[in-house]
Amino acid sequence: MGMKKITILILTGLFWGACSPEAIGQYGTIQLNQTNAEQVLEAMTLKEKVSLLTGEGLIGSSIGAAGATKKLSRQGIPSLELSDGPAGLRLRSTSTTWYPSASLLASTWDTSLISAVGKAMGAEALAHGADVILGPAMNIHRHPLCGRNYEYFSEDPLLTGIAASAMVRGIQENGTAACLKHFAANNQETNRDNNNVIADERTLREIYLRGFEIAVKESAPKTIMSSYNRINGTYTSEDSLLLTTILRDQWDFQGLVMSDWFGGRNAPAQIRAGNDLLEPGRNWQRRAILKAVRKGELAEETINTAAGRVLRLVLDSHAYRKQAQKDSPSGTGIQDSACQAGYRAIARDAAAEGMVLLENRNALPFNDSIRRIALFGVSSYRLVAGGFGSGEVYADHTVSPAEGLQEAGYLPDPQLRERYQSYTDSVNRAYKRKWKTITQRITGQGLPTETDPGAEAIARSAVENQVAIITIGRRTGEFTDRTIEGDYLLSEEEKALIGNVCKAFQAVGKPVVVVLNVGGIVETASWSGLPDALLLAWMPGQEGGRALADIVSGKKTPCGRLPVTIPAYLEDLASHKNFPLEGVPVKWLSMMGKKEKKTAAERLNIDYTRYEEGIFVGYRDVDSHRKEVAYHFGYGLSYTSFLYAKPDVRVEPERIVVQCVITNTGEKNGREVVQAYVSAPEGMGDKPYQELKGFAKTPLLGPGESCMAEIIIPMERLASYVPGTGWVVDAGDYTLRIGSSSRNMQQEIRLPGIPGLILPPGGRLP
Repeated sequence: MGMKKITILILTGLFWGACSPEAIGQYGTIQLNQTNAEQVLEAMTLKEKVSLLTGEGLIGSSIGAAGATKKLSRQGIPSLELSDGPAGLRLRSTSTTWYPSASLLASTWDTSLISAVGKAMGAEALAHGADVILGPAMNIHRHPLCGRNYEYFSEDPLLTGIAASAMVRGIQENGTAACLKHFAANNQETNRDNNNVIADERTLREIYLRGFEIAVKESAPKTIMSSYNRINGTYTSEDSLLLTTILRDQWDFQGLVMSDWFGGRNAPAQIRAGNDLLEPGRNWQRRAILKAVRKGELAEETINTAAGRVLRLVLDSHAYRKQAQKDSPSGTGIQDSACQAGYRAIARDAAAEGMVLLENRNALPFNDSIRRIALFGVSSYRLVAGGFGSGEVYADHTVSPAEGLQEAGYLPDPQLRERYQSYTDSVNRAYKRKWKTITQRITGQGLPTETDPGAEAIARSAVENQVAIITIGRRTGEFTDRTIEGDYLLSEEEKALIGNVCKAFQAVGKPVVVVLNVGGIVETASWSGLPDALLLAWMPGQEGGRALADIVSGKKTPCGRLPVTIPAYLEDLASHKNFPLEGVPVKWLSMMGKKEKKTAAERLNIDYTRYEEGIFVGYRDVDSHRKEVAYHFGYGLSYTSFLYAKPDVRVEPERIVVQCVITNTGEKNGREVVQAYVSAPEGMGDKPYQELKGFAKTPLLGPGESCMAEIIIPMERLASYVPGTGWVVDAGDYTLRIGSSSRNMQQEIRLPGIPGLILPPGGRLP
């Protein structure tokens, strides 16, 4: 027994003798540092390496984050905190800043501002001890009824990719890691963890992968999250074509891939495919991986590769820097009032920049004489800051429209305020009695249905106030898709409220403004002609009430532009026939019998969804087929007007450079979003009428001021994907259109004789 112990000690000493003294820990174990990751990996047992590939479980986070990685004290490997989410840190342990939703941020078309939001989020992560922010989320708005659209940027992959790149750069500026999600084609919540997306290669490449590709190449995210769904029969987290061939070999992604929480079915297959980290981590996954290695079904070299990626992320983390530098301030959870005020200011500025003015018949901005405002609608007093699920944030306070307007010097009708407050209080009491200890904060779905204030109250308010604002609220989110009745379509109560208030106020010459405080678009064509102004405020984050006051007062000129199409009729969308229209929550499926579930699956696109519309999503569909829309892609009104000079266009071998002088010809300060669309010649596949290929947002221009807007279009953006060949720029004549939306073109330029190109597998010119 003694002899064996001596032998082990001698061997251990010989083994570590080659290591530097600094690498030897207190107990003779090699400790991780910036130069020895490979040595640490070699010295780890198989079980230790496998433990790195699975998280600490749902309660493994020390700060109340979504998850954490394994801590291995023997090797000096700290645990990393992985925090939701795309609109700010979601921590159970403390309140944080709730920033605007991604749809609103995309509506700004302002990469500098989006990057500033990301930078603020990264700074909060550092202060609270979070190493990875699980965002941005960047799936395509394939259909308006997806419950999680509020977390996603746009229906267009270029706008999505550019916006996500800006967010990633901001988040990662101070060392926080960003995590692009959900890779890929996670475009519905109904049965999301089993739904099979059936789509051809061109559709996937041009629409559902393109935004991720842009973000990977332009911003180098440190992590990516695989999605729940299957694509053409294979779970994304188990798909080596997606995670290795495309993501790593073709796009040169250098970071770590993690699963969505509980995503996938086969742990060894996930690791083999290139999914390095399984979250939140389960014992059965570790056992399955170890068993697969021992049976020769999973190579230990594959384990080493995945574990090596985890170690690289650790070495680039706040947690490791804090461990290496004991005096590091990271993870203190302490932020002074100046920092917090700065975060709120960024959230407020972003919210105002992304609000989209859809209608304005001389109602906005309010003139200086307006002070008394009648506020109708539950959401006028209870802001929908954001959605529920992983995109929710626990802020200490959200500023309602009533609060924001009062703070700006307006006088909300006190009787209406009391009436709505009494109603919401009664709903809250009834809710708490029903669910007892289950709070609305946990469920996330606590917005009361609309109430009728009564004809007498409306008539009185029309006499006593100078203007009316009606706020229509919607709270959508994770786990369930939206329904048509009472969600996409306004409820009968909401329609009646708009009609009755408009009739009473307009009869005495007073304007009515409708504010849409929603996560996803709603039907507007049937009623948008009633109010004097219509403002899409999206889910604007905790400072939404103040941002709204900035817009209606004229302190800020609206400059948001739609990142999606708002159709006149939902059934006009090409994706409509292949979407689960009943909005069945995932949890309901477990309650169905086998026969009932099979019938539902066939009817609701539960088990599979055919992307038969191909690349014709959003404006690519409606513009190509000249369909009527309520509001087109890129649309948005301003308090001023702009003149587009004839652009100067240079076609260079690797890019097209567009320069256009924009002049503010109105009487208010304002910013314009200059959009460049290209029509391609007939080629190897069907082409949309036009596609967005670049954009630029002007600085704030005063009346009469001009600026030069420059848009650079890399030549590879003209390419279409041809299965079996790759990315192809078809030879021929192209048409470049410059304008303020997809249907409001100011200038058109013919680009003759563009040479044909077949791009290398990475999709870029050398």
